[in-house]
This record gives sequence, structure tokens and C-alpha cells, in this order.
Amino acid sequence: MFHVKHRRWLALATAVLALALTGCVNLASPEGWAAPTADGDRLFVQLERGTMSSGSFTSAGSFNEDWRFPAELDDLDLDGFYATPIVEGNTVYLVSYDGVVAALDVGSGRPEWPVVDLETNVVATPLVSGSSMYIPTEDGDVIVLDRESGAELDRFLEPDGRIWAAPIARSTTVYVGKLDGRELLALNSSTGAIEWRQDPGGALTADLVFANDLILAGSLDHKIHAYDSTNPSGAERWSYEAAGWIVATPLVAGDVVYGATLRGEVFALDAATGALDWEFVEEDLEFRSQPVLIGGVLVVADRDGRLRGIEPATGELRWESDLDDAKIFADPLVYDGNILYLTKDGELLRVSAADGGATIVAGRGG
Repeated sequence: MFHVKHRRWLALATAVLALALTGCVNLASPEGWAAPTADGDRLFVQLERGTMSSGSFTSAGSFNEDWRFPAELDDLDLDGFYATPIVEGNTVYLVSYDGVVAALDVGSGRPEWPVVDLETNVVATPLVSGSSMYIPTEDGDVIVLDRESGAELDRFLEPDGRIWAAPIARSTTVYVGKLDGRELLALNSSTGAIEWRQDPGGALTADLVFANDLILAGSLDHKIHAYDSTNPSGAERWSYEAAGWIVATPLVAGDVVYGATLRGEVFALDAATGALDWEFVEEDLEFRSQPVLIGGVLVVADRDGRLRGIEPATGELRWESDLDDAKIFADPLVYDGNILYLTKDGELLRVSAADGGATIVAGRGG
């Protein structure tokens, strides 16, 4: 259970997280912090380690579970989900840290094909594009499955170093960012041939996103790099250097890019040039989840549950709300006019963008 408090200033050590992000610590005891996702009124959320629940809210505001994966009769004991569930049509695709891949009917949870065991670990959220599913792995390759049958079609790249960033695709190219290899790769979506590669100078941990024709890659070199997807070599068009590591996925809203760092920085950039519009800094905060823009407020949550509502045009602080004992690693979900955050302990929080007021709607206190 948590209690909403006023501002509290605590200097908490970041050594364990830092070591994990730089490759000195593996996910030996994975718990998973997959972001919740939605399909209409239906939610998919990991309320218990290694179990994905599907359901919706009742009129009273409580979460009603319709089905879960694995089901009680399934002979599966999963280590947790880091990859966000992917909904395409009437199918939701789930990939566990163990490398178990499931394609389930959204409404019933019934499998559309037998689960696939990749025999490797998966942290990055896969990409579903066209008739294929591209799954980056901890071994450093990208496994391609047929999304209709689960059959393995190919394996791109040689196993070498982990991939934590979710890939993106446009036309016939899949873009992959490497953690250990410290490079951004453009791959032919059919053959896996490398069309170009760029060296950002730091490990890529944030999910890749597009800003028009630019590929944005947040890096542990403190920079957001913007690469030109229309350029034959993927040339870098601009980069912005912050003071802290960038593990939070940048948020693209029109012509503005909002970023956040592990040193309490939140900033707004011109998407075309990377020029800084404003910067908000509260140095004892550590932002690893993606900022969210809702109701005219930019909301950010640090890993210890300290929420800040920021004026998106100026960077001025609108409100603050601190949640005691709420560890937030997962990206938020905008749902029914509010923000949903999933804590590391499996509590689903509904947060108001107007003032940061929070309520537990599922999990231990829901």
C-alpha cells in the first residue's frame, strides 16, 4: 500500500541500476516490468510475476480479470514479462523473459498456435510488421516468426551482445538498437541484410521511436541521437546531450520531442533540429519510464514513484505527488482520461493528470 505525500528529498543510490544497464549485472532473478497495454476497454497487465492478466474495469472502478496466461492448467512457469504485450487485430502476442512466445485470442485467451520456446531470453518488446514478428534477444540476434503460425522463418544478425530497445520498422527496413554492441542497425526486413549501421557512442537502452523521418535513439552516452531514415547511410542529423543517462523512451508530440534522464532532467526539443526549448531539473529524481502528455500536462514518474506534472510549453512545475513504496520502471498507459502506472510489485495505479492524485485499481491493494 502507498500513501500520497508532499515533496520529499531523498538521495538514493543508483549503483545497482547503473551496473545492470552497463552490462555488469545480468537479470539473474528477473521479475519483469512490462508496460500495460489496452485494446479498447480491455487491459493486458502483469499483476503477478510471470502471469499476464486480461480484463477490464467494472463500473465501480475495480479490475475484473477475464483470463490469464499461463492458465492454471498450462504446464508453464515463466520468469516474468519485460516485453509489452502487442495487440494486432484479434490477437495479442506475449513474449516472456524465458523466450516463450504466445499468440492468444484477445477476447478468450485461447491460443491461436502452440507456444514457441525460443530457448533464449527476451527483454525487448518485439515488432509485429506485415506477416512477421521480429523478436530481439539477449543473445543479440533477431528471431523472425510467422505471425499466423508461429513458425520460425529466419534469424537475423550473429548472436553477439544484448538487445533491450524495442525495434521499429518503415517500408522494408527494420531498425534495431544494440545494448552491448552500441550501434544502430538498419536491416532488410526480408533478408536481414545490414543496409547501414551507425555508432551512437553509447549503449542503446531506450525503445526506438520515429519523429517524422528521423529515428530517435536514447543512449547511455547521455544523448538522444536523431538518424535520418531517408539517408542511404542513416546519417545523424542531430543529437542532444543531457547530463544523465537516457533510458526512458523519448515522447514525440507533433514537432516536439520530450526526453527524461536518470539525473532528474526533463526537456523539450525541436524535433527537426534538436534545439532545446526548455529544461526542468530535479537532481534526486531518476526517470526511466516514458513521459506522457495528457490533458495539457506532461507527466513524468521517477523509479521511486515521485510524480511531476509539468507545463509542456514552458517546463514549469504544475504539481508534484509522491507515492511511498511504489517502484515504477514500466512505461505508463493513457487510459480513459487517466494514466495507468504498473509498479514493480504488481500494483496498477490510476493517476490523475490534473493533480497527480493516485488510486490503486488492481493488485495487492485493488
